[in-house]
Amino acid sequence: MLLRVIPISSTHIWKEATCDTWPLLAHAPELCLDHRELEREEQMAASQWRLLVGASVALILAVPGHGAELNPAAVVYQLPEQIKWNSPSAAGSQNSVLVGAPSKPGLYVVRNKWLKGNHFSRPHFHPNDRFITVLGGTWWMGSGTNFDPDNSVPLPAGTFVTHFGKQVHWDGAKDEDASLLIFGGGPGTSTQVEPSAGKFSGIDPKAVIYTLPDQYKWRDPTGAAGVNQVVLHGDPTKSGPYVVLNRFKPGNFSKPHFHPNDRFITVVKGTWWVATGNKFDPRNTVPMPAGSFVTHFGKQVHWDGAKDEEAWLLIVGEGPATRTLVDVTN
Repeated sequence: MLLRVIPISSTHIWKEATCDTWPLLAHAPELCLDHRELEREEQMAASQWRLLVGASVALILAVPGHGAELNPAAVVYQLPEQIKWNSPSAAGSQNSVLVGAPSKPGLYVVRNKWLKGNHFSRPHFHPNDRFITVLGGTWWMGSGTNFDPDNSVPLPAGTFVTHFGKQVHWDGAKDEDASLLIFGGGPGTSTQVEPSAGKFSGIDPKAVIYTLPDQYKWRDPTGAAGVNQVVLHGDPTKSGPYVVLNRFKPGNFSKPHFHPNDRFITVVKGTWWVATGNKFDPRNTVPMPAGSFVTHFGKQVHWDGAKDEEAWLLIVGEGPATRTLVDVTN
């Protein structure tokens, strides 16, 4: 078997505006989970939409060439409807633990929703850094002990946020739900602090920093590459936590390969097509719609890409995340 180790570049070259192209709300309404009081007609329309999507997926899986099976030692996944959420808390939030246990040491990945209606956490801190991507809605942020939601800072969908360990912050949702993906090293427990009166005057960069979607620096600023990437945190070629956003243009697939460590992927836009093993045949792949959560296990061969639409992926993990190609069989 011939092996080649290919580093994933973390070079930041240019700024490409993505504020108008962050895809989650437009392409994956099931992720926003907007808790509106729908009118009867809207409820019927939503039910018909879900039935249509379900029938479409079933049809795709029934078509010859789409009956692929994945090796569960290499790849496991949860479709959007398989993600299990806890009941809303008294504070107005819900979460789903996807990887690990946030109360214990070790890597964890959590989906969190702040429900609309001016639901906010109170000032608090966590023992370790946390890395958060706003998947949908607007997340409102403050730092320090001055609890003043009226003057909190809006962070739109696509914003990438770092909460530094042992630094006080608070956050929540106003008139729409805010959907988040949170990644970090546990424990990720919260320690409350006493709020103080006064006007909030701005985010303290010692506590919170963020990158808006129009501040992303893509590896290929022209957008011509078949696969593009922006590194949001860390360096995937080195040890330590990393967060990257990948974009596959239609018709682009990786070749069979493996990574040294587990990787955890959220499909943000489009349909991502996945396969395992070293037989490369894009017709024989499994579709992962927007909202799916996928785990690639370390040292296990897989490959993936996009067919007739662009696919966006949010990938988190512990580096190094180098890619080792393997011989391909037809």
